Amino acid sequence: MDYRILGPLELRSAGRPVALGGERQQKLLALLLLGTGTVVSFDRLIDELWEDPPQTARRQVCNAAAAVRRVVTGGGGRLTTSTHGYRLDLPDGRLDADLFHAQVRDAEVAAGEGMPAQAVALLQSALDLWRGPVLAGLRSASIDAAAEGLREQRLQAVERLAELRLELGEVASLLGELTGQVAEHPLRESLRATLMRALDRAGRRGDALTVFEQGRRALAEELGADPGPELRSLHAELLRAQPEPEPERRPVVKVRPSSLPFDIPDFTGRESEVDWLVEAIGTRSPAIVTIEGMGGIGKTALAVHVAHRLEDRFPDGRCYVDLRGFTADTTPMTAGAALESLLRQIGVPAEEIPVDPAARRDLWLAEMAHRRVLVVLDNAADAGQVRPLLPGASGAVVLIVSRCHLMAIEGAVPVSLDVLPADDAVALFRRIAGPDRADAEPEAVADVISLCGRLPLAIRIAASRFCRRPWSVAHLAEQLRDRQRRARAFTANDLSVAGVLALSYHHLAADRQELFRLLALVPGADFDAYAAAALAGVPVYDAQDVLEELVECNLLMQRRSDRYCLHDLVRDCARDLADEADAPSELDTARRRLFDYYLHLADVRGRRSLPGRRGFGTGLTWEPELPASASEEDDIRQLRAEYKNMVAVADYASAHGWHVHAWQLPCLLTPYLTRVGLRSGVLELSRNALKAAQALGDRCGESMALTNIAFALREAGRHGEVLEFLDRAIAISRELGDLPAAIGGLRDLGASQVQAGMLDDAATSFAEAVALARSIGDQRAEVNSTIDLGFVDCNLGRYREADARFRDALAMHQLDGYVGGEVVVLINIGWLAQLRGRDAEAAVALERAVRLSREIGMSRGEGISLAWLGVTYRRQGRIADALAVGREALESARRMDLREPEGDALNGLAETCLAAGRLREAEALLWNAEELAMAGALPMVRARAHEGLAHVAARRGDLAWARTHWERAVALYPDGAVDAENPRAHLGDAGAECMRCVSGQEAPRALTVVREIASVG
Repeated sequence: MDYRILGPLELRSAGRPVALGGERQQKLLALLLLGTGTVVSFDRLIDELWEDPPQTARRQVCNAAAAVRRVVTGGGGRLTTSTHGYRLDLPDGRLDADLFHAQVRDAEVAAGEGMPAQAVALLQSALDLWRGPVLAGLRSASIDAAAEGLREQRLQAVERLAELRLELGEVASLLGELTGQVAEHPLRESLRATLMRALDRAGRRGDALTVFEQGRRALAEELGADPGPELRSLHAELLRAQPEPEPERRPVVKVRPSSLPFDIPDFTGRESEVDWLVEAIGTRSPAIVTIEGMGGIGKTALAVHVAHRLEDRFPDGRCYVDLRGFTADTTPMTAGAALESLLRQIGVPAEEIPVDPAARRDLWLAEMAHRRVLVVLDNAADAGQVRPLLPGASGAVVLIVSRCHLMAIEGAVPVSLDVLPADDAVALFRRIAGPDRADAEPEAVADVISLCGRLPLAIRIAASRFCRRPWSVAHLAEQLRDRQRRARAFTANDLSVAGVLALSYHHLAADRQELFRLLALVPGADFDAYAAAALAGVPVYDAQDVLEELVECNLLMQRRSDRYCLHDLVRDCARDLADEADAPSELDTARRRLFDYYLHLADVRGRRSLPGRRGFGTGLTWEPELPASASEEDDIRQLRAEYKNMVAVADYASAHGWHVHAWQLPCLLTPYLTRVGLRSGVLELSRNALKAAQALGDRCGESMALTNIAFALREAGRHGEVLEFLDRAIAISRELGDLPAAIGGLRDLGASQVQAGMLDDAATSFAEAVALARSIGDQRAEVNSTIDLGFVDCNLGRYREADARFRDALAMHQLDGYVGGEVVVLINIGWLAQLRGRDAEAAVALERAVRLSREIGMSRGEGISLAWLGVTYRRQGRIADALAVGREALESARRMDLREPEGDALNGLAETCLAAGRLREAEALLWNAEELAMAGALPMVRARAHEGLAHVAARRGDLAWARTHWERAVALYPDGAVDAENPRAHLGDAGAECMRCVSGQEAPRALTVVREIASVG
C-alpha cells in the first residue's frame, strides 16, 4: 500500500485507489500519518475530530480506528493501540512525505559532492510527488499546521531546484517557470533573485532590474519592508556590471535553449534504434518521426536520449512538451496550451503570445520559419492533438512519442518499439541492481527478466526495489512468480506497471474496454479474431475492428498476421480490471463461449483431415463462427495454429472442474497430435480426460481416454500397461455396442503388440478388426485394418499376401481421395519392395509418399518416408542422395519428437555412412539408436542397431566382436521376424552380404530367394 498526503489523502494498492470510508475515518488516518511512528493520544484525536465532542466521541474514535486498521493491515501497515492512543507504523518508503524528505536530503548530498545533475533529478522526482495542497479537503488545527510546514519545505525545494538548474546552464526553460512561480509567491525573495539571475544570463539585464523593482514595491505594500540583503546585493551587482565585450574582442557564446528532461543516466540498449534515429535525423532529416509502443516500453526515454545526442545538430534549441495524452487524473493538453509552452520555450515573451489558439499557431509557424529546432512532443493522445503543433519549417524536426499508431500524420516515419532484447534487458537490470549481485545469480536474473516480460519499466522498478533490499535475485524472482506479489513488486512510490498500462485502457470506448478485459481469460499464448468473437459473443468483423484498435493503442501485440497476443504484464492488468468490473458469472459465461469455440473447431476440422478418428457428439447448443477451410490442408493448418491453445484450455478445464471440455478436447485433439508427431503431454492430457469422463459417468469418454492413455504409454515403451488399458477400452466399447470404437481399439492393440515384438498376437488382433469392420460394413476401417495386417505379413516374410493387401488398399484410398491413407500404403509398398530387392519400385513409392505428405502437412508420414527413402538410395548406390535424405529424416523425426522414426532414421543414416566409409560417424549414430531403443523399449530398432555395429566391427577386421553383435540382433528380433535373416546370413558366412550392407546393386539374390521360399511356405 502507498499512502499519499502530498495532495488529497489517497491510498493506492498495486497502482489502484483504495476506498477509505467517510470523512472522520479519513481525518483520523491523516492525523495518524502525520504522526507516523509516534503515539497519537485519544484526547488529541477527539479535539481534532470535533469542535464540540459528543459523549460517545471515544467510542466513535475506536470504531473509526478499527475501520482504518482493516485498510492499513491489508496494505502492510500496523496500527497498534496503547493506553493513551494509537500508533501507526508503515514500511519504509510507503508514505509520500517521507519519500519527499529522503529525496531532498539525497539531492543536497549529491550537490555537495559536485553532482548537480543528479541533485536536479532527485529534486524533480521529489517535487513530482506533489499532487496539490497537503491533505486537501481535510481541516483541523494539526492538519493545517502540518500542511503549512510541508508547503514551506516544498517551496524551498522549488527554489533549490531553480538554483541548481541555473548552475547547469538552463536558462530559457527556467524563465517561464520562474516567472509563474514569482507571480504566485511575490514575497519569496530567493525565487525572485533566481529569476533575476536567469534573466541576466539570458542577456535581459533590464528585465532583471524590473523584476527587482516589482519585488521592492510588493514588499513595501504588503509588509512595509525593504528587500533583504540578497536582493539588494544582486541589484547592486547588476547596476555595477559593465557592458558585454565587443564581439571582435571576445566571441559571444550563443545560448541554445533546451527544455528537455534530463537524460536517464542508466539508459541501456536500443542501440539500433538510437543509431538509426541519430543518423536519420542528423543527416537525412525526416520532418516527423513517431516513436510508438505500449506503456512502459521506454518511448520517452529513447526520445529524450536521442534529443540529447543531437544537441549540436540543432543550434536554435530543443523543445519538449508533455501533451498528457495518457496521464492519470488529467485531461490531454489542448493545442492552445501546448503552443503557449512551445512559444515560451523558443523565447517569445509571455505578453506577446496571443490568446487565440489559431493566432498562436500562426505565430508558431512564423517563429519556426528560419530556425533549426528539435521538438519533442511526448505522450500524444492522437494525431488530432499533434497536428496543430507541427512547425512546418524544413529546418525543424519533430519527435512524437505516443502509445497509439499515429498513421494519420502525413509524412511521419514510424519507429515501433518492442520489448528489450534479452541481452539489453539483462544489462539494464545489472546497471540498476548492481553488477556484483546480479552476476552472482545469472540464472535467477534470466528468470526475473522473463517474469518482467522484458518490459523496461518493469525491469527498472524490480531492479530498483531489489537494490534497496538484502534479497537474493532468486527471492525477487519468487516474488514475481506470484501474480498478487508481482503487482506489489512492480509498484514504486506513485508509479506502477499496472497503473501505466491501465491508462491506455481508460481511454477506450466501453465495448473496447470489455473485450480487452475478457482477453485475459484466454488460457493460451495467442488468439485470432474468431476466438475473440466467441469470447465476447459478437460477430467476427466487430471483434476484428476492436482487436485492430487495441493493436493501434499498443495494448495488443501482433507477432503474426491475423494472430494477436497480450504481453504478460498487460494480461495481468486486464485480469485485474476484469475482476473489478465483471461479475464471476459473466466471466464464466464468456469463458464457456471461448472453450466451446475451441471444442467446435477441433471437432469440425478433424472430420476431414483425421478420418480415422473416433467421432462423438460434443453436445454444443450453438455453433461458433469458424474460419473458412477449403481443403484438408486448411484443416491441418488451423489445427496447427490452435492446438497449443486447445491444450491450454484442456488443462484449465481439468484444473477447474469443467469436465465436458476436459475430456472432449483431448480426445478430439490426440489424433491430430499423433498425426503430426506432437506427443508431449498426451499422457497427462489423457489421464485428466479419464478423470473428467469418470466424474461425469460418461462411458464413451472413458473408453476414448483409455485408448489415448494407451497410445501415450506405447510411445513411451511401457507395453505391459498399454495392453491393460486397451483391453479395458475395448471391453467398454463392446459393452456400449460401439463396434467402430472396438475396431479402433483392436487396431491400437495390434500396433502395440507389433511394437512389443508380439507379431502373431498382432496378426490375430488385426484379423479380428478386419472381420468386425466387414460385419458392420465399415469399408474404410476394413481397409485400414487390412494395411495393418499386411504390415505384420511383411515382418513375418509373407510378401505375396502383404503385396495383395497393400495394392487393394491403395486402390481404395485413391478411389475415395483419402491422401493420408494413400501415404501410409505407399510407405508400406516401398518397404515391401525393399524387402523383395526391388529398389527402383521402392524409390517410386517412397518419393511419392514424401511428396504427398508435404502437400497435406502429414509430418509423421514425411519423416518415415524419408527414412526409408534414404535406405533405398543407399541400396541403389546413390550415396550422396542417401546421406542428404537420411539427415533430413533424422532432423524431421527429432523436430517432431518421434522416437521410433528417429531410431529408423539413425539406423538408416548409419548404414549409409558405413557404405561411404565413414565408420566413426556410423558407429556414433548406431550407439545413439541403441540408447534410444533401450529408453523407448523398441526391440526391432535396437536389433537393427546391433546389426549395424556388427558391420562396423567387421569392416575393422574384428570378426569376433562383429559376431557378438549379430548374435545379439538375432536374439532381439521377435520370433518369426524376417529381418532376423540378415544377421543369420552373416553368422552363416562372414563374407555374405545382406539388405543392410548392400549398395550399388540389387539385393543379394540368395537371401531374397530364401525369403520368397519362406513366403510360399
